[in-house]
Amino acid sequence: MDSEDEARLERIRRRTGWTVSDVLKEGVRLLEESLARAPTNAAFEVYSRLDLGPGGYARGGASRSREAAREAILRKHKK
Repeated sequence: MDSEDEARLERIRRRTGWTVSDVLKEGVRLLEESLARAPTNAAFEVYSRLDLGPGGYARGGASRSREAAREAILRKHKK
């Protein structure tokens, strides 16, 4: 730990009257609880549940993006 962390630990220890070990144990417990409540979805999992609606989906693959863009523009202006 750096000096700032050491000072923080000492302030907590003095304020609570706990030992360093007790403070660290409580910190680990609180962090574990916090992580258990945090969303664990990967970006893809969130994205796959989104309903993008009409027009929200790609018209072509990235390897042919130029052609797909041209086709989409032509489709739009033919209406």
